[in-house]
Amino acid sequence: MVNAVGVLPLIVILICLALFVVIFVRDERRRMGRPWLVFTLVATCVTAAAFLMPQNMLLADRIGRGFAITLGLAVLLIAFGTVLIRDVIGRTPRLWLGAGLTWLVILIVAALASPEIHIGEANWLLRLQSAPDAAGLVAFAGILVAGIMLPGAAFYGYYHSKLPEITNRALLWLALAVIALCGAVLIISGQTLMMPAGLLALLLSVSGAVHAQTTHRAFDLRASLHGFLRTLLLVAVTAAVIFAAVMIAEDLGLLREPQSVALVLVLSLLAATLYMPIRQALDGLLQRILGSTIVDPTAAARKYSQQISKTLELKQLADTVSQTLEDAMKVRRSRLLLVNKFEKGDEVVTLRLPNDPGDNGREMRFQLGRNSPILRRWLVERTPVTQFDMEFNPAFKATDTIELDVLRALDMSAFAPIMVDDVLIGVLACGSKRDGTPFYPGDLDLLATMADQTGIALRNARLVADLRQLNTEMQVLNRGLEATKEQMEKLDDVKTDFITIASHELRTPLAQIRGYSDLVDTLNEQGMIDPDHVSGMVDNIRKATQRMEELITAMLDVSQLDVKAMDLRFTQASVESILRMAIEPLADAARQRKLSLSARGLRGLPVIEADMQRLVQAFRNVIVNAIKFTPDGGRIDITAETLSGENGSNNDRILVKIADTGVGIDKNDLELIFRKFYRVSDPNLHSTGTYKFMGAGPGLGLTIAKGVVEGHGGKIWVESPGHDMEKCPGSTFYIELPLKPSDAARHVMTFGSALTPSDLSEPMATEMTLVHSERDET
Repeated sequence: MVNAVGVLPLIVILICLALFVVIFVRDERRRMGRPWLVFTLVATCVTAAAFLMPQNMLLADRIGRGFAITLGLAVLLIAFGTVLIRDVIGRTPRLWLGAGLTWLVILIVAALASPEIHIGEANWLLRLQSAPDAAGLVAFAGILVAGIMLPGAAFYGYYHSKLPEITNRALLWLALAVIALCGAVLIISGQTLMMPAGLLALLLSVSGAVHAQTTHRAFDLRASLHGFLRTLLLVAVTAAVIFAAVMIAEDLGLLREPQSVALVLVLSLLAATLYMPIRQALDGLLQRILGSTIVDPTAAARKYSQQISKTLELKQLADTVSQTLEDAMKVRRSRLLLVNKFEKGDEVVTLRLPNDPGDNGREMRFQLGRNSPILRRWLVERTPVTQFDMEFNPAFKATDTIELDVLRALDMSAFAPIMVDDVLIGVLACGSKRDGTPFYPGDLDLLATMADQTGIALRNARLVADLRQLNTEMQVLNRGLEATKEQMEKLDDVKTDFITIASHELRTPLAQIRGYSDLVDTLNEQGMIDPDHVSGMVDNIRKATQRMEELITAMLDVSQLDVKAMDLRFTQASVESILRMAIEPLADAARQRKLSLSARGLRGLPVIEADMQRLVQAFRNVIVNAIKFTPDGGRIDITAETLSGENGSNNDRILVKIADTGVGIDKNDLELIFRKFYRVSDPNLHSTGTYKFMGAGPGLGLTIAKGVVEGHGGKIWVESPGHDMEKCPGSTFYIELPLKPSDAARHVMTFGSALTPSDLSEPMATEMTLVHSERDET
């Protein structure tokens, strides 16, 4: 035994040296944890070397080999625990290091202060009561604390891990921690038989730590344990059946009689027949006890293919794929990720999760770059990728953090590409397995097979979806064409109505001119010309020509709007002055109609940059429109206010409201009234009265008003509950103007377009292209 104790430390040291080589050759996963792993191996070598020391060679024969071994164990446990906690929790364990260094200092101080140190000697634990050893008590207490903290950290990682591979690593670390602690206890026991066993336990735990740190997929402890228990039980059952058959044959005396070979054979067949159902029942019982499931790949693939081949709807296919995949592979969840059209020259591939219930029914979209290791694995090798490999496999260390975060948020464990004709059209995603085990190569092969089966069904479903989308778009286009056709027919009717109205508007003044001209000619022939009579007739002729001039000018102005041939001249102007100049000429008409025309809130408004004369005409056209469609005795209220710019900007605006108590406007006509020549009333009921109730004109007043307002960078709109000749719900026109025109407005008028004060009564327009007109015919 003495020779064994002397040889074993040398073997441990040699193995540790070999592990050094393994670390520097294979450790590509976590280089930041390498120093602590190396330190652990150094502490192991020191502890093993302490076994080769003489019994007493340190301080005055008080501190010898036993304390040296204990000190090496303390350093080893501190370094080993640091590696364990870093791997399980993912950060440097400052609390553990602080506690470990404190333990180490107290251990050294206790050793120096103790008169005698018996730790590590034979039967020193039994002598603690009669001869207390402070250093031994400190060492034992430290190992006890480590026995609580290290398994506790492993349990923490086990219960907080979301991936089964990480859960397996936590279990492996738990087993290694228990082995290391047991080895430490065996070594410091001082017993000759136990110390070599403890040294072997330490070597096993340190070797396991090196394995866990130098490979991203650690030894599957749980699967191995399940396999060992299953094999052990099956061997025990097999042995029991064989033993029972032999005992029966012995009791019957068949083994002593050579002629009874046939009976022995029959008995063996009966035992084998009995053994098969017992083994199947035992397998089922073990699966229930251990919580493991066995998937038949052939049956799963056949069932999956049968289910998805029946579906052509894309949304229904996604649901069918998820449900069938969960049943076939025994996973907790699964999803079908769709890939938007991905060509070889594209820099990114966009994946979307249709109708994600976790995102309020909206589609979740994310992208993978062309250089993503995940995408390269899908496109080149066409093999599934696990979430664990994405995060821990060195082959995926170049993966973008954003991509990892997005895929991690899906809470899936494996992703298989769906390829059709060398084109990626989707990804099949699986969650964790119901039994908590990781995805083994056989599981990934089955997932890849199902992804290949999904390809054809997904392509057909997308073709059907594209055809239906195309059909929907064609229906929308057809409805748009029908609506356009209706509008064109309506506009054609508008043009016809305009011809009727314009001919009536022109015929009336022409009849007046001809009538008065004939009358003057007749009076002249008879020599009965009276200067007073001539003055009255000339005045009537002038009014008729002025009416014709107004109509022709309005028509010319609107035609110039269509070709953007009119300009605006901007100067500083007061909104109050503009509205006063627009209202004053209408005061007599309002009194004749017994209308209440009021303006409030005009004082104190900021000055704006505007073409004053054209803006006066725009407001006048809107107010005349209100006068015409408000019955006698009604009200017209004009108010104005300043609107502040959004988010504290300097884009202040002025809003003018012109509200009436008139007949109102139908909701279908709220936009059409700004189209040129448009009228809501029957043109056959046309009246030439300028301010008469329901009077009509050529249908250009609101068109010109809209052009002027938009030329200033503003906007005009109308709101009304509806049209009712009896209840008169009224309508409100809103005109919003900026304090300063936009840069797009032209500040120089074309030659010959300058306005004179007499032009205030003429309709005006801007350079904006307009396609709207009004409900009144000012």
